[in-house]
Amino acid sequence: MDTRKLDQAFERFEAALRQFEAALARHQDQLRRDEDLKGEAEALRLDRSRLAQELDEVRSRASDLVGSNKKAGAKIDAAMSRIRSVIHSSSES
Repeated sequence: MDTRKLDQAFERFEAALRQFEAALARHQDQLRRDEDLKGEAEALRLDRSRLAQELDEVRSRASDLVGSNKKAGAKIDAAMSRIRSVIHSSSES
């Protein structure tokens, strides 16, 4: 009868040990997922930083192009005025 109680105690111990091992495995899986998420988050931060830098460069280039466009427009307007002036003076002669 004592051996049966001992067997039952071992069975309970083994069941508790299996539950503990399962809980430990779940915990380790969660830690791996957390590490994966940390890696993904870091990659996203780096991507965001790179994209922000590229956006700043594109905005700067766009600003330069707007300035160049204004200068070109002013030169075209000046040239058209000179052409009109020449045409006007030629028609008067």
